[in-house]
Amino acid sequence: MNMETTYDEHLNPADFRRFVELNVALERLTTSESRRAALRSIIDGTQNLLTKPTAELMQALPPLIGEAMKPFGWLWNGYYSIRGNDRSAIHSGHAYGPPVCSSLERSGGPLSSGMCFDALSLNQTMAAYETKQWPGYVSCDATSGLATISGIVCPVRNPLGHAIAVWDLDATKTVDPADVRTMDVLFATLSRCKDITGDDL
Repeated sequence: MNMETTYDEHLNPADFRRFVELNVALERLTTSESRRAALRSIIDGTQNLLTKPTAELMQALPPLIGEAMKPFGWLWNGYYSIRGNDRSAIHSGHAYGPPVCSSLERSGGPLSSGMCFDALSLNQTMAAYETKQWPGYVSCDATSGLATISGIVCPVRNPLGHAIAVWDLDATKTVDPADVRTMDVLFATLSRCKDITGDDL
């Protein structure tokens, strides 16, 4: 039996905002109106970017996210992607914030190589409310000058549903469960609206 997940249908980009908002239900996740407004601005901004070519959209997302969430300590976010079929290392791409590690090397399986490789290999979103507690956590603070406290990593999927990259967040304040849910649904839904390839990152 073939257990590989494949997808047959795309979500109409015009339905992106509604689909994400229905799945996230921000009013149930956080009482902070300012946080809800910031997360909604990311959803709305992403909706507006869907008319652009995929590469332009993916390049524009980290600044959109970073500007909206800067008051909440989101001082770096961007992509790490595989090159070709080599999954032993991932390389930085479009980002918002100070310079960070240009590449990350895999040192083992899940819970040994850090959040980015865990999200990539397991094809699911990871959230660390205390990054230093994550097994194998790789800190880029020496390069970036940040004092990362928490983070979120979401897989970026190709049209077949395979993780080809991750979107990574380094935050200097503790992330909220509403942040995690919003970014998880946003990137999962984005891959159903646009055909994302490694060249787009």
